[in-house]
Formats: sequence, C-alpha cells, structure tokens
Amino acid sequence: MPDPRRYGDGSASHPLVQIADPAALHRQLDSLLNHGDDAEIARALRAAPSQASYAKLWRTVCDAANHSGGAPAQGAVVARVFALPLVIITGSRRPASLAGVVPDIAAIADLFKQHGALGPARNFGLGNALCSLETVESVRPDELYAWTRDPGAPRRELPPSAIEIAQPGEHVHLRYLVGAAIAPVAEPSFVETASNIGVWGMPLTRALAAQFARPNIEVLPLARPPVDLLRAGQAGRYAQLETAFNLFASNAVRRLRGGTGDPDAVISAHDDGDIRVSLNTPFDDATIECFRWPLHPLDDLAGVLSSIAGMLADCRITSVHYSQSVLPALNPHGQIWFARERDTNKPSTGARH
Repeated sequence: MPDPRRYGDGSASHPLVQIADPAALHRQLDSLLNHGDDAEIARALRAAPSQASYAKLWRTVCDAANHSGGAPAQGAVVARVFALPLVIITGSRRPASLAGVVPDIAAIADLFKQHGALGPARNFGLGNALCSLETVESVRPDELYAWTRDPGAPRRELPPSAIEIAQPGEHVHLRYLVGAAIAPVAEPSFVETASNIGVWGMPLTRALAAQFARPNIEVLPLARPPVDLLRAGQAGRYAQLETAFNLFASNAVRRLRGGTGDPDAVISAHDDGDIRVSLNTPFDDATIECFRWPLHPLDDLAGVLSSIAGMLADCRITSVHYSQSVLPALNPHGQIWFARERDTNKPSTGARH
C-alpha cells in the first residue's frame, strides 16, 4: 500500500538531514541540546524527506538526550528518565471516572525489584501520577538532556490525568508512569534491564488492577516495556491503537456475523495520514463498521499493516482488500471516507509516498 504521510519538502535540504555519519550526527545534536536549541532540531525533523530519514534523526536525538549512543565518559553516572506506557481497558455501563494516580506506587516499584528488573540501577524512583500522552510529549529534548546530566537542572511536575469514561461500553485509554533510575553510563539502563515484559508484566497487571478496582467498573491495565521519555509518546500511541483495533475488530466481526454473515474487510490509505479499516457485507450496503488508525511520522507502515492483517486473520476474515492509491480523507459529501471494495483502485490524490 502507498504511504499517505507527507514528509518534508522532498529535498532533504537541512544540514542535519544530510549528515550520513552516525557519530558526527550524534556530536552535532549533542551540541544543539547542550545549548538548548530545540528549535533547530524541530526544523530538521520537519525537513526530513522520508520515514526512514525522520526515524534516523529522531533516534539519534533520543540517544543524545539520554546520554547513550555516543562515547561514554569513564566512570560517569547518569540519571535516565523513562516512561512505562499503560494501555488501560475499561468496561462500564454508566459514565465514571478513575483518579489519575496510583494509590500505592511503592508496591509497584518493589515489584520491579522482586523480579530482578532493576539491573545495576543505584537509585530507582517511580512517580504515582498517571500522565497523559500530551504531558509526556510536552517534555522537550533539551530538558531531558539537562535532567540526565545535571542534578541541579530545573525540574517540573508532570501532572496526573484522570481517566474519564464518558460513554458506557469498553474503552481503551493511554497513560504513563514516569520515573528515573541512576546508573553508570556504561551499564545497561532500566529500559534495557526491564525489557523482558514476560517476567513482570502479568504481576504488574494484577497489582494495578487490584489498586484501580472500583464497583461496577472493569479495569484491565496492560503495561508495555519501559522506554526513554522521548520515545514514549510514539510507543504508547501505537500500543493504544493496536489494542483499540483488536477490540474493535473482535466486537465488530461478532456483530456482523450475528446479523448478515461474514464481512469483507477493506484497508485504505487516506491523504490526512490515516489508515482506515472498513468491515462491511455485500448483503447490506447500509451496514459498515469502521476504524481509523492515524499514522505517526515514526510509525512503520509495514508493521501497522501487519498488525491489522494479523488481527483480521485471527478473526477468520478471508476477504481483505487493500487500496492501491491514496484516497481523499472526505467523500464527495464532506463526510469521513471509509472505503469499500469498489474504492480500492481509485486514483491517487497526489500525496507524496
């Protein structure tokens, strides 16, 4: 399928984009971060001409900010800030609200110690605030660079965000637990030592579910592996969308099979950067179930499509059609366009692929 996203101006004109040597790029970004020049880094990201170029630059920004990927100073000790994405599935028959804090965060922190996930960390701290995606993404690369290196650098609170359940039914929410671990720069970070979620994932889910328990509300918190704070936004967003799509597909297929029979699936790309999935049946043109997956600049399109196709296969959907070009975001009536099989060969709208 074509990639509907637009990157840069196609010329790769920014000097940072043109640096081919990884070590040289790391040094240049380290200098910019040291001088607090986030604006120049933002300009370079906007100029990146492709997903691969954007991802390479952002990966190096993250490494430089977190004091990794370069030549480590002998004996240096650093504080690395991380975020633990939590995909929280709720089920309720009426509107409800969950507080944006973990009641007993000490028990959660101890859980990582019990399962050997701390590695060489000398000090480990985990905040009790459930932070939103917007809060996590508000942290600038130069802020993280300073926090990593300078104990006296100005800190700021990352506020909690309550989980509001406005409508009955099942919903997928995204929150983060943010923390920091101090360790020698040459040793593995907590992000690395806790990467095996199979060791601590289920105990953490049980512990958080017990703390979040409320009458008449089902709460299932699913943790993803910890990531450094700058990478956390995209990682959490992807996990939330993947979980939401899986929930959508299983419920929608059940409804359609119960009404009109096995549905056809159409996966289409749209010029607002969406991948959209439509489930419909040839026996009832008015019945259609739809899902939107907005692509982030860092998302791997092949990975997104593989996840969608895998879930459809698990649901035993055998008729799957892919758009061969980028479709408009809106149909001729000004409504959000969810494609059917007849739309999969529409002409391209001109988006750069």
